[in-house]
Amino acid sequence: MADMSGPVQHGGVQSVPVILGWNAHGGYVQSTFLRTWWDQPHSYESVVSYLELHGALTPYRLAAALSTFSYGLGAAALLLLTETPPTSTIAVSVYVVALLSTPVVGIAWLKAPWPSKRASLMFAAYADVGTTAVLLAYGQPQTVIMTLALLAANSVYVQLFHSARVMALHLLWAGSAVALFFVLILLSPDTDHGLAVAQLVVLVPITFMGPTFFQYLLLKLQVQAQAANFDPLTQVRNRRGLDEALPVYFLGATDVSVMVVDVDRFKSINDRFGHHQGDAALQLIARRLTTDGVLVARVGGEEFAVVTKSAENEALALAETYRCAAHSAEDPAPLTVSIGVAHCTYPIAEDIGFDIVELTTLLLRRADAAMYEAKQQGGNQVIVAGSTRRGDRTPSGTET
Repeated sequence: MADMSGPVQHGGVQSVPVILGWNAHGGYVQSTFLRTWWDQPHSYESVVSYLELHGALTPYRLAAALSTFSYGLGAAALLLLTETPPTSTIAVSVYVVALLSTPVVGIAWLKAPWPSKRASLMFAAYADVGTTAVLLAYGQPQTVIMTLALLAANSVYVQLFHSARVMALHLLWAGSAVALFFVLILLSPDTDHGLAVAQLVVLVPITFMGPTFFQYLLLKLQVQAQAANFDPLTQVRNRRGLDEALPVYFLGATDVSVMVVDVDRFKSINDRFGHHQGDAALQLIARRLTTDGVLVARVGGEEFAVVTKSAENEALALAETYRCAAHSAEDPAPLTVSIGVAHCTYPIAEDIGFDIVELTTLLLRRADAAMYEAKQQGGNQVIVAGSTRRGDRTPSGTET
């Protein structure tokens, strides 16, 4: 997935969260997992866009539809095929609602557009409340308590598409449902209390430990994937991370602007102040380039790329802001930058399938040439490579 749970921010620089665990002596090291899990940024729209771009929405859509139909068939079996079906008016009403709603929801999954975030949350609530209500209305908690394991299946959907806070609400609901059924069994004189304890012992790992472990594993994989996309020194994206972020970032965009930013006379900084000060200078430049709404990547030794959806005049103004911000009289080593800017309008409807990574690469070449022109003119300058007309698939062919 692309940029769905990105790194955290420290002083304007993106960094990858760390998960601690047990130390070598078996003692517990304070874990940041819960805090990282709870605070991790999440965008439902980004998840959906990423899956759509990679052709993965169709399997999820099919799985949601089949699961919904299966839940309806299960409710029908409890109402029509069991020896002691529910008979009260309220219970039968619950089953009727389930039998009527599950086909509608299942068909909507197959035929309707992918749900909005609000509709998706409503579906998650529908699955949790509906599953619990149908089983509770059956009137024999010990017979159906193990079927609460279906709530663990609901966990998969919530984990994939919604935030940690939504997942916590789901687990709270599942825990309350399990506790309610267990108490109802204990309060009934005709039930096997020993069996109830055994059922609880089996149900808790399925309902809680499994989803929790899966969430932990998912977060670990996300952290590792993020680490592979970020430069360890500056904590901004590397070129791989930049390319992976581009498709989702440019959804709905009308402009593509790129900048190549190179630190002037960087070798002399290393020679005069030492490599440790050179590393500190790169970290400082990375912090000064990192602003809201742009993608920043380190693409060379002392070279950075900035990608934005801004129009050309806005990109030029931002480049000037970067140039001014790069220098500070308080810096141990004096820093200036040379910046090349390239822009084109983003092909949308008429160019479906246009490769935004390829387009960005071509623009980076133009911006790189403009940056070298700025260096040849003495550095500490911004040079614009020129704009490209909408639909031009070869912006490098119009270099200035």
